[in-house]
Amino acid sequence: MITRVGVAYDVVIMGGGLSGLCLGLQLKLNSEDLRIAIIEKNTHPVTESAHKVGESSVEIGSYYFLNILGLQHLLDDQLPKFGLRFFYSYGGNHDISKRIELGPSELPLVQSFQLDRGRFENSLVQECLQRGIDFCDESVVESIDLGKNSHQVSVSQNSQIQKVQVRWLVDASGRNGLLKRKLKLNKSAYHDTNAAWFRIASTIDIDDWSSCEQWTNRVSNSRRLSTNHLFGKGYWVWLIPLASGSTSIGIVADPKCHPFAEFNTFVKAMKWLSQYEPQCAAIIDGQRELLQDFKTMKHYAHNCKQMYSSDGWFITGDSGVFVDPFYSPGSDFIAISNSFISDLIIKQYGGKPIDSEVCEYEKLFRVIYLAFLPIFEDQYPIMGNAKVMSVKIIWDYCIYWGSIALLFFRNKLCDGRFMESGWVFFEDVYNLNVSIQSFLRAWAEVDLSVEDKSGIFINYTKMEFLRNLNQSLLKDQDDAELIKQLSKNLMLMKELANEIIYEAVKEVPELNEKAPNIQAGKSDYLQSMFELFRFGDGV
Repeated sequence: MITRVGVAYDVVIMGGGLSGLCLGLQLKLNSEDLRIAIIEKNTHPVTESAHKVGESSVEIGSYYFLNILGLQHLLDDQLPKFGLRFFYSYGGNHDISKRIELGPSELPLVQSFQLDRGRFENSLVQECLQRGIDFCDESVVESIDLGKNSHQVSVSQNSQIQKVQVRWLVDASGRNGLLKRKLKLNKSAYHDTNAAWFRIASTIDIDDWSSCEQWTNRVSNSRRLSTNHLFGKGYWVWLIPLASGSTSIGIVADPKCHPFAEFNTFVKAMKWLSQYEPQCAAIIDGQRELLQDFKTMKHYAHNCKQMYSSDGWFITGDSGVFVDPFYSPGSDFIAISNSFISDLIIKQYGGKPIDSEVCEYEKLFRVIYLAFLPIFEDQYPIMGNAKVMSVKIIWDYCIYWGSIALLFFRNKLCDGRFMESGWVFFEDVYNLNVSIQSFLRAWAEVDLSVEDKSGIFINYTKMEFLRNLNQSLLKDQDDAELIKQLSKNLMLMKELANEIIYEAVKEVPELNEKAPNIQAGKSDYLQSMFELFRFGDGV
């Protein structure tokens, strides 16, 4: 099944995980003639269920898998995702039906998936082999000698060292960061949170946590298929179903609120869950014998000074940057970076200079990373405030679907001419987002008015402006129509920002001093949600 490494390739990808395998396929789809080798240290096939973390995908990553790589087997091999769903703390967290719930009542129009990473990566290896890519497992990169437009990699396989000449070298080795370490490209991420996770060989269905028929019936599908988030101040717990029948459970926390030492072993994690999420802990406690693994990651956010070089080396996936698992952006960053690298290699393979594109993609990737960062940085304490965090989630959806996701779905990120005309839009969205994220943080610190609310369902499926943003991802639009759509989306964001500020200041007048000045009119996009908080009726 696995190929022995050869001596000469056009492209060598160091790392046979999600980013490396997808990049190999993307390159082959764009040029059948490229000779590609993927070097992977682990033995394949890998185990299902408990292979890697990062099982939840969102719109950009899912579009990349389905529409750019053509991986239609996802529809049969993996689970459809019932959106993101959030439960806020209430009364000691002993009854899920009493917690304020934010989520969809119906499947979103744009598809996304819950990924059993072992199953998915095994299938990707098969796709690579079928397309003529050499996949070399049990192989270790011993040394790298970078040149200008030519590189040499020494690879150990079956106790033998093979020197491989290569035109383009890609680091997809994950957090090992082979090129990042060699070239001293590590950079601070300015965001500090920790995570622990484990898998249980059992289907944990959150709908079974309550016998309340009204609560169960207010959604059209099984909540189990959502990425379920259990919120408290400074933390969130995920529950993700896997197609193999297992369930992935994770704790992610701000160390200022919840020190890593409190949950960095399974025993400690269960004690922590018993304190903060006792209903969840009780469900797991009855199935301890089905524990499949337990892993942790401390200070997981990281950055990279440079990702692409016209000399023919590139960095992608976790080898480069990682921000946060909240909102599941990992496969999005893979999709974006792989698309840049594929475009650069294919152009250079065809004899075109890529110096200007390297600069533009480096700049654009940096802007995207910096645009994501304020969504997470110092925002974990907001998770303890149901009203403000719900507003934040709706805002974050608006930013994501209305800007970067829309551009990716239209295949515009590699369209230099279009992106040059769109820089003003990017700058406006970035500045607006930074202002609102800061304001939301200030609001959460002073507003405690929803602590006594319970059982409310904030159904974002019924928020027409969000539904329209999601549906617009699937529209066919020429460049002129897309520019109009982006302008319309920016105006919506500004109006939404003004409504957030208006509602916050109305309830907490002292916030007026911290309110940013947004040049746009006010609308009523969030009125139904604010009404829910005031009167407590469900949807």
